Amino acid sequence: MIKTHRVTHAKHFTVSRLGAVFASLAIGLLTGQAQALATTSDSQQSQSSEQPNIVLFLVDDMGWQDTSLAFTAQPTPANQHFRTPNMEALAAKGVKFTQAYSHAVCSPSRVSLMTGQNPTRHHVSNWTKLPDIDHSGSWGPNAAPRDWRTEGLQPNDVTLAKTLQQAGYHTIHVGKAHFGAYGTQGAEPKNLGFDVNIAGHAAGAPASYWGEKNFGNGMEGAEGLPQGVPSLAEYHQKKVHLTDVLTEKAKQEITKAQQTGKPFFLNMAYYAVHTPIEAHPRLVKHYQNKTYQDTDIDIPEVEENYASLVEGMDDSVGGVLQHLEALGIAENTLVVFTSDNGGLSGHSRQTTPRGTELNSHNWPLHSGKGSAYEGGTRVPYIVAWAKPDQQAAMQQALPIAVNKMSYQQVMIEDLFPTLVAVADAKQHLPQGYPLDGMDTRQFWQATDKQVMRPVVFHYPHVWGPHGPGYEPHSAMRLGDWKVIYLYNSRTWLLYDLATDLTEQHNLAQRYPVKLAQLASRLKQELESMDVQWPVNRVTDKDEEMKLPQGSEALLAQH
Repeated sequence: MIKTHRVTHAKHFTVSRLGAVFASLAIGLLTGQAQALATTSDSQQSQSSEQPNIVLFLVDDMGWQDTSLAFTAQPTPANQHFRTPNMEALAAKGVKFTQAYSHAVCSPSRVSLMTGQNPTRHHVSNWTKLPDIDHSGSWGPNAAPRDWRTEGLQPNDVTLAKTLQQAGYHTIHVGKAHFGAYGTQGAEPKNLGFDVNIAGHAAGAPASYWGEKNFGNGMEGAEGLPQGVPSLAEYHQKKVHLTDVLTEKAKQEITKAQQTGKPFFLNMAYYAVHTPIEAHPRLVKHYQNKTYQDTDIDIPEVEENYASLVEGMDDSVGGVLQHLEALGIAENTLVVFTSDNGGLSGHSRQTTPRGTELNSHNWPLHSGKGSAYEGGTRVPYIVAWAKPDQQAAMQQALPIAVNKMSYQQVMIEDLFPTLVAVADAKQHLPQGYPLDGMDTRQFWQATDKQVMRPVVFHYPHVWGPHGPGYEPHSAMRLGDWKVIYLYNSRTWLLYDLATDLTEQHNLAQRYPVKLAQLASRLKQELESMDVQWPVNRVTDKDEEMKLPQGSEALLAQH
């Protein structure tokens, strides 16, 4: 049952009641690489010649600049600070998209990935925890919509995993899920179409990344709920890092997938680089007791730890790709890399390589996770074959340019129709199922091609901290123009991102006709997807979007 934003008390959830959700998976360990390779050739023969394996690397909270791979025309100070050689290598194998987007916070993006729908339509418009409770921030004049889906994604929803499963794929989830709320069936990825679930549950972050702390099991989580990462008890009390453990588990599952005779889909969903910002012990030494490159700015401890989390994730990407090649299946494996929202910058972080503080970690983008600005939603995005080979039949059927860049604007909900098409699984979608994403395969070879389409964001919530754009908002990109509506102040903002990537110059008054056109288009797009408006705390009425004054007359004239 969907509850309103006025619900304030959770039902009584106990660890025993959630036991089924967090039950450990019995995963057998293979005795050696030789045994794995011995089974590879037979399984490859039985795999469909038209369905590639798919590996999706989904990083949590990774910003556009949290990488040594430049997504700008020239490398930035942040690019010089981070160490991500495997991202660089992956981009050299395929196409780097410089204008890729997710939504402002995690659960909306993850549900969009799984459904192909914008949060405006699927109504999981904020991060989830308990099925009856809105966890939005409480400051400001506007509260969350009355009936947004606090329970999150559930088994009755159409999902990418179920669709691929129906098309013959062996589906694997490793890492963070955060699809459905505690105590609901949607908290368990196996109820959403995954054959295998390693370490995924309702929580949006681990209580700890360290095996010595049992990955947070036994630690008191937020609101007394279990926040320890499940199904990894064999690593408890060991000096291991969660990212490394998930990498080993993913490699084991890939090996076992070859024995099924099916193509596989691996949703490699890292808990990194989300808080808690705990060091990756074997990598943090690369940043300790040092200054940012070409500066005299000491790297703060939290930034040392953060960079080690990023590098640990990148190291994992390299490990998974090497394993695909060792098994002889890299030529038949499609790889996509992205993040679930913009980089964290509103709290916890400290001084950047530019000597700046909060809300500047994604520079030249403005602000960060939870925000209406580019720093809240623009993300790294790479598509490649794990091992490019022009002679491989699958790659001839689905060519991907090598070492190229695309300026096409893509969204996380585009992954659903794209991967469904890759898997030849369209026939398994319900008739008339509404999709907001588009098939982006057309840009993988024709990297100069660009299609004009509205890129719509709707976050009718308060995420948490005060800061630039951290409030209920709607926004849209159309070409180089971006329009933002802030519900608290009923303010319109207009930016030309071609000349003002940092979103410092509001052009709303200079270009009233353009503002009127874009504002009207944004409202139309939202209403076509069954928009839910925030609710005014004083009047208890929907806080509907107010078009700019005089818009109707301006539009009539033009």
